Amino acid sequence: MSSLKKTISIISFLLLSATVFADKLLSDSSKLVVIITVEDMNQELIDKYFNEFDGGFKRLASGTYYPNVEFQYLPTDYATDIATLFSGTNPNFHGIIGSKRFFSKELKYIHSLTDPDAKGLNDDWHLSGKPLLSTTYADRLSEDRHGLPKIVSVATDPTIAMLMAGHSGLPIYMNNLTGEWSTSSYYADAMPKWLEEYNAEKPIDQYLDRNWENIYPAAYYVSASSVGGTGFSYNVRGACNGLKMFQNFTTIPYCNDYICDVALKAIEKEKMGNDMTTDLLMVNFSLSRFYLKQEAKTSLELEDSYLRLDKTLKRLLENVENKVGKENLTVVLTGSRTYMRNVTQATNKRIEYNAFNADKYSALLNSYLMAFYGQKKWVLSCKNGNIYLNREEIEKAGQKLTDVQKKAMEFFYLIPGLQNVCTSAQMEEAFYTTGVLHYAYYRDLSGDLLYCLMPRWYETDLNDTPTGFFSSYTNSVSMYIYGGKNRTPETKDTVIKATFLGER
Repeated sequence: MSSLKKTISIISFLLLSATVFADKLLSDSSKLVVIITVEDMNQELIDKYFNEFDGGFKRLASGTYYPNVEFQYLPTDYATDIATLFSGTNPNFHGIIGSKRFFSKELKYIHSLTDPDAKGLNDDWHLSGKPLLSTTYADRLSEDRHGLPKIVSVATDPTIAMLMAGHSGLPIYMNNLTGEWSTSSYYADAMPKWLEEYNAEKPIDQYLDRNWENIYPAAYYVSASSVGGTGFSYNVRGACNGLKMFQNFTTIPYCNDYICDVALKAIEKEKMGNDMTTDLLMVNFSLSRFYLKQEAKTSLELEDSYLRLDKTLKRLLENVENKVGKENLTVVLTGSRTYMRNVTQATNKRIEYNAFNADKYSALLNSYLMAFYGQKKWVLSCKNGNIYLNREEIEKAGQKLTDVQKKAMEFFYLIPGLQNVCTSAQMEEAFYTTGVLHYAYYRDLSGDLLYCLMPRWYETDLNDTPTGFFSSYTNSVSMYIYGGKNRTPETKDTVIKATFLGER
């Protein structure tokens, strides 16, 4: 197999071996590879609404479908999963254990991609792909083709855009204060002229000035029988207005159209797919619940988001296929494990969700350790499945870190809502004896203890606000592969890993 085929085979999520993946998915003739991730995509709802779709998901389903792409670690957040999918390795190698990382000396959490040497171009962020320790598919494609491929990633979140791009290409993300598109000085010396001109047109206004209404009559919707068939209508600007206007906008399906617009503009202006070098476009859409309808398990708004994304996918696929031809195109779409942003009440009143107050239990753990080791601050932080102990005080007290870890673990096992707890020492031992880590663990950034929650439990902070860390009912996502020559509809029931199994 050529070096190029090996590189292209690392498209993210990867089959039984490098050879099988390269032969079945991609070839040297691919002019354009499009990798689409959809935040909070629920395959059960895709199946439920499938007959209503107009050509996006159905077109993808005419290729190869893999229902079980399995992660090898417990959920943390979307950033970790994106880093895993696009790097082809697990957190213990790529170093992203969450969207934020904890610094014990400053006693604060900072963005996981913080880079003081980088500055935002058209925003105030100081972020880059530098903290991502491993290379990504984009990096390997660029390296093997001597920097010739044109590589672009698009997402509203800078974290997602940069993790998809890795250290290569042009990540485009939304300034959450202005709604304009931005990038980072780590990837470019200046904003591309075409992107500046596009921002000057204020393209987001066309969506903010619309009304969001059910695209079809309410009775058409599968959800109508359970939530009522009266329909809905929102003035987008009015509904989103406030300090978090553009963050709220990301939960409205018009945001996916806004993302698609700039992705298609990038293909045109960057001349992607115009030569024999394989170019790469990565796009992140969202099916997150409308922020005003978080409490509903099903709603007309959520179903409408699926129907509208289907049309957005159709528009994207038709454009790229018309540009390069289906035989020269490879499209991969996958979802994400669902991460709780707000408390979602179950439709069945007998099913309860329970809060795990991390700050409360951190204080209790500290009091417990005081009884053994004295009146010191032994616990620095407890959040997102990680407990950070005060290693400096432990050393001053002449205590062994592993002994304090075990004592802390004894206490945490007594707390309701916890399914499992382990120490960093146990994680190290597990990896070097079995090579398997069931937590998103990286030695230099993870806590001294790691924990996971019982089903239907979610973590909250001191103000009882959900942190986004919760138990997950699934450890796998689905994947569609479309394009290339002679591909017929096919479902592969084989469970495959969300990491690359072969050597580069």
